[in-house]
Amino acid sequence: MFIALNVRPADGIAVFGAGAVGLAAVMAAKVAGAGEIVAVDLHASRRELALELGATRALDGADPGLAAAIGEVDHSFDTTGVPEVIRTAIAVLRPGGSCGLVGAGGGEVTLRPTALAGRTVRFILEGDAVPQQFIPMLIGLWRQGRFPFDRLIRTYPLGGINDAERDSASGATVKPVLLPAS
Repeated sequence: MFIALNVRPADGIAVFGAGAVGLAAVMAAKVAGAGEIVAVDLHASRRELALELGATRALDGADPGLAAAIGEVDHSFDTTGVPEVIRTAIAVLRPGGSCGLVGAGGGEVTLRPTALAGRTVRFILEGDAVPQQFIPMLIGLWRQGRFPFDRLIRTYPLGGINDAERDSASGATVKPVLLPAS
C-alpha cells in the first residue's frame, strides 16, 4: 500500500476490512502521514484496534449510510473482495482518487462507466514492493514502534486450531498463528 497507492501526507484514505491486511494498511497510512484514515469493518473489536493503530475514524461496515459517513477521500483500499464493498470503495473517491483492491473476489463487480470517471482502480499484488527492500524497511519501522504488526498476531497451539478459527471468525483475533508442539 505504501508504494501502490502513493499515499502522501495529508491525503485521506478509507480502508475496507480491518483484518491483518487492512490494519497493516492503516499503519502504513499513518506512517505515510495521511491526514484522515477511515477504517471500516463489521467487528467492533477490530474497529477499536484500528483506532489504536492510527485510524482517525472507524465505521461499521453494515451501516446503510456508510458512503455518506465516509465522505470523499483521496484513496480507498478494499481487502474484502465483496462486490458491494468495492462499489462503495470506488464511490467515496474524490475526482482523481485511486482505489486499491487486494481481496480475493467474491463475485463480479458491475459499475456504470461514470463511476470510474476521473478515478483509478487497480488490483494490487504484494503492494508493488520489492520484498528484499520492503521487508527490512517494515522491520525498521517496527523496531521504532511505528509499525506494530505484532499486535495483530495471537498464537495458538496446534491442538487449538478450532479456537483459532472461532476467534478469527468472531473478530476476537486478527491473525491467528498455529504453533506445533515442540
